[in-house]
Amino acid sequence: MSSKDVTIISIAGKQNAGKTTLLKGLIPKLKEQGYRVGTLKYNIRKFDIDHEDKDTYKYSNSGADSVAISTQSEFVVMKKTSNPLTLHEIIEAHFNDVDVVLVEGYREDGYPRIRIVDPQDTNAVKTGSKNELLLVNVKTENSCFSIDGINKAMNFIEKALKII
Repeated sequence: MSSKDVTIISIAGKQNAGKTTLLKGLIPKLKEQGYRVGTLKYNIRKFDIDHEDKDTYKYSNSGADSVAISTQSEFVVMKKTSNPLTLHEIIEAHFNDVDVVLVEGYREDGYPRIRIVDPQDTNAVKTGSKNELLLVNVKTENSCFSIDGINKAMNFIEKALKII
């Protein structure tokens, strides 16, 4: 499969809007439909997935440009970069084996987008684009989205998948 065959769906919203909750709800539904799913989160701040007492941390701090760790079922590579990678570069190198990548935090335009808005913002936030779905965050005790909202997001994603 080529990265050109991968559908990218951007998930956008304010902090604590429910982006992660939405992704956690959509991933199993997409998997049930037989899709291979990837997720990509952009974090403008530094993040640490390695820890000082681990060998991989020691290799990286010794100057290794790339460090990998693998098990029988998982493989992780950490690479130092001199310039931030573009979304396209990341998809091409690491996500060319999935049908859809749900992306949170990237601001690159042109990809279908699900934008999560609070109920009080629905009048102020409008979209005329068929490439964007506004999804209202309706916080309850158990969820941020109604079943209808999740189904709308699934329909939006499945339409985007059929376009490529």
